[in-house]
Formats: sequence, C-alpha cells, structure tokens
Amino acid sequence: MTERRGLRLLVTVTFNPNQLRAHLEPILDLPEVESVTLVADVPAPDLPKLTTVVPSPRLVRVLGRAVAKTVTCVRVARREQPDWAISYNLVPHGLNARAASRWGNGCRTMYHQIGGPVEWLEGGWRSDNGILGRLPRRSRVVERLLLRSVRRNTVCVAMGAKGRQGLVDHGVEDARAVVVPPSIDDARFVPAPDAPKPYDVVSVGSLIPTKQMHVVIEAVARLRERLPGLRAAIVGEGPLEAELRALAAERGVADAVDFLGFRPDVEAVYRDARAFVLASRYEGLSIALLEAMASGLPAFVSDVGELRDAVRDGENGWAFPSGDADRLVELLEPCCASRPAARLGSGAADARALASRPRSRPATPRCSRGAEPRRPPRPGPRGRSPPGRAGGSGRAPGAPSGSRSSA
Repeated sequence: MTERRGLRLLVTVTFNPNQLRAHLEPILDLPEVESVTLVADVPAPDLPKLTTVVPSPRLVRVLGRAVAKTVTCVRVARREQPDWAISYNLVPHGLNARAASRWGNGCRTMYHQIGGPVEWLEGGWRSDNGILGRLPRRSRVVERLLLRSVRRNTVCVAMGAKGRQGLVDHGVEDARAVVVPPSIDDARFVPAPDAPKPYDVVSVGSLIPTKQMHVVIEAVARLRERLPGLRAAIVGEGPLEAELRALAAERGVADAVDFLGFRPDVEAVYRDARAFVLASRYEGLSIALLEAMASGLPAFVSDVGELRDAVRDGENGWAFPSGDADRLVELLEPCCASRPAARLGSGAADARALASRPRSRPATPRCSRGAEPRRPPRPGPRGRSPPGRAGGSGRAPGAPSGSRSSA
C-alpha cells in the first residue's frame, strides 16, 4: 500500500471570505498539506486544496444548524480520516472538532482561540456567541465545562501572547499553548500615501454590540463640530445596522458616515482612508487591524485583548480605554486636523513583521511526521504534525520546522 504523502485536515468555522483567506490560505500554502475539508454553513471561495461540506437542508431542519454541523463533522472524519480537526472559536466549532475526534476517527485536535479568553471566561456570557451570549450572568460552572474541553485539545492556539497566557493560567499545558497570529496578504494590503483620501476615518467590523460602532459614530459627531469636512466609513454588516444609521442621523452626521456593508475589496477602502479605528469591547488580534496597518494607516484601538501586540502608542497608533469616546476624540483630532499620518506610519512594517504572508516562500518547511506531543488526549492514528506557525513558548510539538515564533 502506498503511504499518503500529505496531511488531511478537517476545519470547522463560520467566516466571511476575508477572514477565511486570512486564516486558511497560509495552511493551504503549506506543501505538506494535501487537502482541507471545511465544514461550514455556506460554500467557501474557490481555493486550491479546499473542499467545503455544507450540512444538508434536511439535516438542519431536523437537528438545527449547530447539531447538524456536529453530525457532519463526525461523518467527514469517519469518511476522510483527517490527521487533524481544527476549530476556530470554541462554541460550537471547538466542540465539533472534539466530537469529530472522539466519535469520528480519533484524530488530533487544534483549537484556535481567535476571540480571546472571553470565548470561555465566566462561561462566555460577555461574548458575541449566539449561545453563550444569552446567559443572563457569569457562570463558573459553564466556564469549567468549557475549559475541560479546551484542555483536551492536542494544541491550543492564541492570537497573541496575552491570550496564550490566559490559556496557560487556566490549566492548558505550557507546551500545548502556542501563538499563531492571523496572516495578511502583503500583495493586497500596501500603503498608498499619494492616493486621494475621501475618508478621514474608517472602521471595519461586524455591526454587533461587541464592536461598539456607536463609539465611532459618537467620536465622528464630536469631531465634526470642530472639523466640518470630516468623513467616515463603516465597513461591515450585522443586526445593528438600522440602529447605527438612526444614531448617525440623531447626532447629525448621517451625511458624514457612509455604511459600506461587507466589502470583499476592503483594501480599496483602506487606500481611501487616513486613519483606522477599532472600538471593540474585546478582541483577539484583529485581522482588520493588521490589514489597515499594512495599508499604512495609523490605528486607534480599544485597549483590550491582544491589540497591544500590534499597536504602540505614538509610533503606529494609539490605544484608548474601551468605550471612551472622549479619549478617542482627543487622539483622533490631531490626525484629522493636521494630517500627520506619516508620523505614525511604522504600522505597515509592524504588521508585516507580525503577520505577513508572502505569496512565495524562500524555503519549504519540513513536516515532522513521527513527533509526539506529551500526553496527547487521543493520539491520532498516524502521529502527524499540526500545520501553521507556532509561537508563545516555542514551536508546537511536531509543528513544521519552518515555523517562526511571534511572541
């Protein structure tokens, strides 16, 4: 029998196309990866090596969307015998990956904590998760149950050093907790200092409570009192769009704030702007932030989560207390009034150093096929290595030798 050459991966997540490319293209680019099967609600963009499996409408009608995806993950694991099941976000995707391992084929599992510790902290009641976010109050019982599932993963991945430390502090073995920042395509996101800038401010994110877009609109309204020509763009879609449009009208800036919806060409919007704002209540390490910085924009971000991994006050941007529109206005006004964006222009180099994804690589990483992490919860049948780059305390056990630390 001829041995299969490459790794087969099962991935479970719900992403928009931009997020999907940022997280999956680096994995698909690895020569040791043979194929990736994505279990998702809708088909993914056409990418080499990637196949999407969408739960059947009948299964969704009978079991509901979340359980239908769990069943689909188990079926795919049994049929395709993946080496790894990789999940982004804990509920339901992390649980689905664990189900694929336990009831599917015993493959290893990788949980990627892209939303930060809020995914499980206090039961996830402050998160934007459609299930956990409905909890009326914090729950230590739910937190313990979620962390029990987290600890059973072969590898736990955080977006930055702070998230990784949170995992270790809550019982994840140090050697199993690694840092893998999101990637950016450095051919798409490049500075355009000479391009016209119709927008002074741009903010990119889902229109949901945790993104706090109302803080951006409030800051724009106050700045317009001093800078009448100021304009802003909000890129994203979500359930709060009507409410945010009404707020802009109430504050008298409906004609100054453009709601652009989801933009697959978000790089064009960054070229049209002079500053980037992220006002989230919590974050991991934002893909939008890194893309904006790579495009040469100074970044003004809430001082939450792992955003400080990228933003340094006075060098490539500023951090402000979450929800503090007064401080955001104070920081933004000099940028919008005197156009000093070039003085905070190191963001492009910083973003590339942290997360750039060149389209060709000078060296091909080797896959360590026999390496075994310590005390694997359910060892896979072939003992193969996790894809991607590792950071934190060092390289993930069995990770490709070309991995680089980002902590």
